Amino acid sequence: MTQNESSPLQSTIELRVDSHYANQVVSLGTIMELFGMAGGKLSMMFDGDAGFMKSFDEVEFVAPAYEGDYLRVTATQLSVGKTSRKRKYEAYAVARTHGVGQAPSHGEVLDPPVLIARAVGTVVVPKELQRREHNG
Repeated sequence: MTQNESSPLQSTIELRVDSHYANQVVSLGTIMELFGMAGGKLSMMFDGDAGFMKSFDEVEFVAPAYEGDYLRVTATQLSVGKTSRKRKYEAYAVARTHGVGQAPSHGEVLDPPVLIARAVGTVVVPKELQRREHNG
């Protein structure tokens, strides 16, 4: 896979989410875990190591995700230091079953997708664990 020098490196995961709450809202912790999964994938793409999350500078939950939603979660590299990588994370609901139609199996693709949450954070990949050379 080649990466265009002018576009940022980005990873995407897409999956269906579940809830254990009576109102079918997905836990905020689940969204944070998905940010970690997308970020781990991006670290493997960039460094060949999953790294670890150091901090989130900003986290904003914009709309609820519901049980049965299909979420698309992205991690986009913003900047690179010797061991730190600043990233932007976004989660969108791209399809939904909650509140759609008469049958529990009814659903629809959301056009446009609904922004669920966004964040900015820093990941650290220790130099000795980096498996790819960078100019950062």
